[in-house]
Amino acid sequence: MDNLEDIVKNWDADCIIDSTEPGKELLKIPTLHNKYLKFLVKHKLAVKRINFDYAKLRRVKEEYYNGSLSQEELKEYGWEPFLLNIKTKMGVEKYLESDKDLVKILEKKIHHDEAVAVCESILQELKSRTFQLRDYISWERFIGGN
Repeated sequence: MDNLEDIVKNWDADCIIDSTEPGKELLKIPTLHNKYLKFLVKHKLAVKRINFDYAKLRRVKEEYYNGSLSQEELKEYGWEPFLLNIKTKMGVEKYLESDKDLVKILEKKIHHDEAVAVCESILQELKSRTFQLRDYISWERFIGGN
């Protein structure tokens, strides 16, 4: 379960409530909560790792664009020397914002941020499911004359 699409597909199946067996549905809530909590933790940790990776690479790229990386460092990263002489922070920032390696990391972060938001929404729904099912059971009792 690594991606957002898998989480959504799982929820498509898990969100269905069998109204003929509300007791069983109540018992499924802790299992579902555990399932989506694991997804949430996994993606929150991924976001934190990505933030660290981004900060580290951004610092190196800053040095790359302002020309302060050594030949050994360039060779280590497999980069060619940056030929423009950019000394202003604004000039370097322009290149950082469009750097393909940094953008790739930000795309991963966005993906994990969305997975976190979806998991949090699902967990919120599961929190209210108990009340929904209890209300449904009460309604069925009322309709049945109990």
